[in-house]
Amino acid sequence: FKELLIMVDTCQAATLFNQLHSPGVLAIGSSMKGENSYSHHLDSDVGVSVVDRFTFYTLAFFERLNTYSNASLSSLFNSYHPSALMSTAYYRTNLYQRPLDTVPVTNFFGSVMETIHTDSAYRGFSSKVTSNVKIKMPVDQKVSQDERRTLTNIAQEHMKDPRTKEEYGVLSSIWSILDMRINRNGDFDTLVNYGLVIMLPLVAISTWLS
Repeated sequence: FKELLIMVDTCQAATLFNQLHSPGVLAIGSSMKGENSYSHHLDSDVGVSVVDRFTFYTLAFFERLNTYSNASLSSLFNSYHPSALMSTAYYRTNLYQRPLDTVPVTNFFGSVMETIHTDSAYRGFSSKVTSNVKIKMPVDQKVSQDERRTLTNIAQEHMKDPRTKEEYGVLSSIWSILDMRINRNGDFDTLVNYGLVIMLPLVAISTWLS
């Protein structure tokens, strides 16, 4: 990290900062050594405390600001009054290089981030790139010559069916058009767009052939 802010709301919170040695660390606690950290108010229906005083006045400070505020860390630390906290807020600044009055609280708390809007869509892998990739089949998975002949004979017998020829001719022409469009545009978004367009005719043809 470059800079780190540590805030602790507990009894004797200052004792937790004794072993800090890293540069760029800024620490603040709700109470000194030997002091307690008290709650602000309780819920009478539940019978327990709702929020601690240090947390309550920290939230009250930020509720007076907005995300564009230039309030500094110094103004935040100075807002903790011992009479309101019923303890003494302690902050350690010797490890922090910058003056507190020059550091906006939005450096550590909520702020407005600058975003850049773009209308360009995400592009997938180009078909021109993937077409150059050769898929290597392991030796033990290679098809033997006899198996190839068997598969070829089955395909030829299937193609003798007139209905198969007609269906193959329609699908082949559609695929040729898609392949030409993909090679021209160089991305797979075209395949998705044209696939949606021809989905209905394909369903109709398949239903008619069946």
